Amino acid sequence: MKENSLLAIIAAAGIGKRFDGDLPKQYVKINGRSIIENAVKPFIDSKYISKIVIAISDGDELIKSQNFYNCKKIEYIIGGLTRQESIFNALNSIEDDYEFVITHDAARPNVSENDIARLFEDIVHSKSSCSYLYTPVYDSIREDDRTLDKSKFNLVQTPQICNFKDLKKSIQSCIDNNLDCPDESFAIEYSNLKLSKILGDRSNIKVTEKADIEILNNFLTRSGIGYDLHKYEPGDGIILGGYKITCNYKIVAHSDGDVLLHSIADSILGAAGLGDIGMFFSDQDNKNKNLDSTLIIEHCLNELNKMDLEIYNIDTTIICENPKIHPHREKILENLSAILKVPIKKIGLKATTSEKIGIIGNNEAISVQSIVNLKDLS
Repeated sequence: MKENSLLAIIAAAGIGKRFDGDLPKQYVKINGRSIIENAVKPFIDSKYISKIVIAISDGDELIKSQNFYNCKKIEYIIGGLTRQESIFNALNSIEDDYEFVITHDAARPNVSENDIARLFEDIVHSKSSCSYLYTPVYDSIREDDRTLDKSKFNLVQTPQICNFKDLKKSIQSCIDNNLDCPDESFAIEYSNLKLSKILGDRSNIKVTEKADIEILNNFLTRSGIGYDLHKYEPGDGIILGGYKITCNYKIVAHSDGDVLLHSIADSILGAAGLGDIGMFFSDQDNKNKNLDSTLIIEHCLNELNKMDLEIYNIDTTIICENPKIHPHREKILENLSAILKVPIKKIGLKATTSEKIGIIGNNEAISVQSIVNLKDLS
C-alpha cells in the first residue's frame, strides 16, 4: 500500500429531494460543520489519497464557502443528474494513471481515515475489482405479505474502492444497457467481476431525511467521564462550582478543594484525549497550593479552543450526606454557567447520598462524578 497513490471521487451533485429542505442536504451543518465538510475531511487527511475530485451540480455557489474549497488536493467537476453520471464524469476527467479509485457520497459524513485504509488494504490483498463496506441487517424484512430471511441481506455503504479501469468499463456497460447503478459494487457485479466486502460501522449513515441530522449530532460528539473525591475536616464551609456553601466542614485538598470543578475538568480533559488534572496541576507542586479551581477550568477551555472543540452538554452528580445541595442548586448552576461559558440548559446538576454507607455516608468525604460531551467545530 503506497502513500499518495489513491484517487478519491466524492459525489456531491445531488439536491436531496427526500430531504425536503431549501438547502441541499450536503450543506446542512451538524455540530458546527457542514455534512460535506465532515465527509471530505478524512480524505484530505488520509496519507493514501493524492487527489480528490468532487462532482458538484452546475451553478453550485455554496461549494465556495466550504472550509476545504481551496485545498490543493481537490479538483471540481460538474456532475450529472444521477450518481452514476457524476461518478462517470469524474472518471472521464482523470488524465493521471491510477490503479485504484475510492468513491464516496457527500451525504455520508461519518466516515473515517481508518475506513479508507481498511478498504485499500482489502482490495490489494483480495485482488478483487471492488471492495465495499457493509453492515448486517438487524431489523426484520418483509416483502409484501411474507417475512424474508434477514441473514441473507446486507446494507451496502460508501466509501467503496475499485480498480480504476474495471470501474470505468463497468459503468460504461451499465450506461450502454440503460441501467442506472445505485453504487459502484453494482456496476462491478454487473460486469461479473470479483467483489469483496469488509464490515462497516452502523454510525456511517447516509443523510436522507431531516431526522437523520439529530442522529448524526449524537454520533459526532466526544464523551469524557470525570470523578473526584475529597475528605472533610472541621471548618466553615466548602466550595462547589465556585460557590461557597456555609457549613461545619471544609475540604482537605492541596487546591481550594472544589471537587465539582475538579470532576468536570477531568471529564473535559478525558473527552479531549488530554489526560487528567494531575498532568497539568500536580498536587506535589507548591505553586498549586490553594489554587482557585476556576483557573483549572479556564485551562481546559483554552485547550478545547486550540482543538476546535466546545462543550455540548454536561451532566454531573454530587454525592454527600451533608451539606444539603438542593437549597444551593440554582446558585451553583449560575456559577457553573458563567465559569464554563455554556447556558444553564446544557448543564445537568443532581445530588444524592450514599445511604450512610462508607466514608461519604459517615460525613467524612464528598465526591462528584461527571460526564461531558464535546462537539467538533473544525
